[in-house]
Amino acid sequence: MNRKSYPTDLADNPTNLGNSPKTKVWIWSAIGLLITNLVVVGIVAFLIHRDSVQSQPNQPAIQQRQL
Repeated sequence: MNRKSYPTDLADNPTNLGNSPKTKVWIWSAIGLLITNLVVVGIVAFLIHRDSVQSQPNQPAIQQRQL
């Protein structure tokens, strides 16, 4: 009985990078982690920016009237 051999690792068949199920899982995991990191960095940057833009509660009365 002839059995077709399937590559189990990238070392078995380096030219077939996107076709093995293991490789696809790693690629999608890496993309998901990258997107998650970018979202977290964006939220943190927004919060830092929002805090720095808020008016200072201890401003002198003259500066508050000018605003």
